Amino acid sequence: MLLIQRHRLELIVAGACLALLCYVVWQGVYGPRSFHYRDRLARQYAQLQADLAAVSGQRLAREEQVQRLRPETIDADLVDELARRDLNMAAPSDFVVLVRP
Repeated sequence: MLLIQRHRLELIVAGACLALLCYVVWQGVYGPRSFHYRDRLARQYAQLQADLAAVSGQRLAREEQVQRLRPETIDADLVDELARRDLNMAAPSDFVVLVRP
């Protein structure tokens, strides 16, 4: 009993340090910035990288299509394809079948 009374301050400081350590460990495992949160962020980052790659591929395809439509390098097949698709136009020699849903 005498030992506890003499080292009471040291025991209080050690208990407070142990409580602080337990709090930090709990936050690292279960808190809002835990290992699970980091893993979720890593998965989200990978998904966003995949989305970025897909969008970049689409952008490059559009840039190539625009380049082929420039006056100095016009591609007749592309103009024909766009006219048929977007304007619902056809050549006079084409046979057109209308399908209604």
